[in-house]
Amino acid sequence: MRARELLKVLRGLKCTRVRQKGSHIRIRCGICNTTVPNHSGEELGIGLLKQISKDLSPCLGEGWLRQ
Repeated sequence: MRARELLKVLRGLKCTRVRQKGSHIRIRCGICNTTVPNHSGEELGIGLLKQISKDLSPCLGEGWLRQ
């Protein structure tokens, strides 16, 4: 999954972009925060996707990324 695709999913889940510094985008969903690196054309690694999912799961629920 690329960062652009993940950001589109997060927008659909009513998450907001808080700020961006360089290629790193800070996302907030309720009280949960995470950072998504947006390096053009690169796939996000499985470990990074798991960490983002873990960061946002208290607000979005378990398994939100698999939907």
